[in-house]
Amino acid sequence: MVYELIDRKVIDYAEIVVNLFDHCNMRCAFCPQDHESTVGATRAEILSKAKPIADWINSNTRSTYFKVHIMGGELFQDEWIEKKYLKIYTDFINEITLRVMLTKKVSFNFVTNLVFTKKYRVSEFLGKNDLKVSISYDLKGRFTDNQKEIFKQNVEWFKDRIEMVSLVATKQNIQALLNKEDPYFDYLYNNFTVDWDSYLPSVKIAEKMMPKESELLAFYKLLVDEYPKCLNVQHFVNGEYENKMTCTRGNSYTILYDNSNPAGCSGSVLLRDGNTKDLGSPVILEKFFKKYNCFECEYYKQCPFTCFIKADYSKLEQDIEGCVFKHTFDHVKNRVR
Repeated sequence: MVYELIDRKVIDYAEIVVNLFDHCNMRCAFCPQDHESTVGATRAEILSKAKPIADWINSNTRSTYFKVHIMGGELFQDEWIEKKYLKIYTDFINEITLRVMLTKKVSFNFVTNLVFTKKYRVSEFLGKNDLKVSISYDLKGRFTDNQKEIFKQNVEWFKDRIEMVSLVATKQNIQALLNKEDPYFDYLYNNFTVDWDSYLPSVKIAEKMMPKESELLAFYKLLVDEYPKCLNVQHFVNGEYENKMTCTRGNSYTILYDNSNPAGCSGSVLLRDGNTKDLGSPVILEKFFKKYNCFECEYYKQCPFTCFIKADYSKLEQDIEGCVFKHTFDHVKNRVR
């Protein structure tokens, strides 16, 4: 089995992604969620996820440390705060904690777009539960002018609670970064941990948002040269002989708003126009490793691998020869000579 072959590349900690509901106060161009839907948004539906999460943690023999990422939709929308959902979230994390073995350490992280006005209540909730948040930012396709202003104000308010800033590597975001169109990105980079996620083609206009591989290569070269602290390029610049892959397949668990558990990762049920039928199976990894001859690559031990779901997109424009990551490693090696 492929996971046995890459066992040393699989993360030692375990990751759990929890999507409580899709309802959101934003309409990001690249997001496939149904932002009007309230499925999963009742107290009973939220708390029903605690037992399967705890059961998965308790049955995991590989790890003792677990990161639980809790997200929507947007969990901190003003309307949910008014309806006392912060109490429900507290009960949810307490229920998981009570069910988990004492030998397991669980860390909870809430993911938010940071566009809300009930900042005093959210701040109190985070403080009482000793929580950090991951926030979402994009140079293009995310904010209205008013939303961006609220976001910036909340960045300052929650500065000591922000663990990470996540962005999506769409064609539009990459072009804006390469063209130096958004100085606020530099502010975020200089003040927080920044990570770029691969763009998952899951909406009708995905083909227009998916970068060409030549654009991805230019993007990675820029990051390693000018923004080397970004998490997604640490593998290229940290000088380590052996790195884990960034994909958490092989030691992760996802539970969606309807309590379904997609195999592999949440992207398995979101990808449009993929080449592989069963995206949750190990086949998608086997095809990737064969295509790029990963096991024969000089950078295999260092390489983080790209998103396997994204790489399976049938309309990905592969306008360079070979692997983007191999070319990036070459760039770093040749740069320091």
